[in-house]
Amino acid sequence: MLERLTKKQADIITVILILIIIGIIIFWINFWLSLPKPIPSKIEEKPPQVSELLKPGEIGEISEKEIEEKGIQPIHPVVFNTSGVILEIKSNRLIVQGSGSNFADQKPRELTLIFTDSTLTMKLGSQIKYQGLEGLKYLKPGMTILIEGNENIRGKIEFDTRYIHIL
Repeated sequence: MLERLTKKQADIITVILILIIIGIIIFWINFWLSLPKPIPSKIEEKPPQVSELLKPGEIGEISEKEIEEKGIQPIHPVVFNTSGVILEIKSNRLIVQGSGSNFADQKPRELTLIFTDSTLTMKLGSQIKYQGLEGLKYLKPGMTILIEGNENIRGKIEFDTRYIHIL
């Protein structure tokens, strides 16, 4: 069949084939360029190391000599919980009169308990849990609570809270 085509017809078919090939190449180039490019992940601050979370604060610390002289029972270097009475409720935190059990000198102090999205509030013995700031709605000044921090709370008066148990 190609033998019967004139030179002019053969040239037209060649041009058409070249245009089709160029069209296919352009299509594939556009296709590959339009694919979403992977977004490099942002490198954020490293999460706190375990050693940082276990590091005690400095408030209420006393020397070994004072512990012996005053007959104070030494507390563990890592403390995650304490208790207290709610003094004030703020938009994302509680002000509590702490029992002092998270301080080496055992003196009661005002604590600031910061609520996070993962803070759980519940009545002791109940299965109902309120997550995050929702839990603040169920707390009132004067309530006695058990407190568990997300970190070592020894010697600290302000910390993120993991659990609040209403007594």
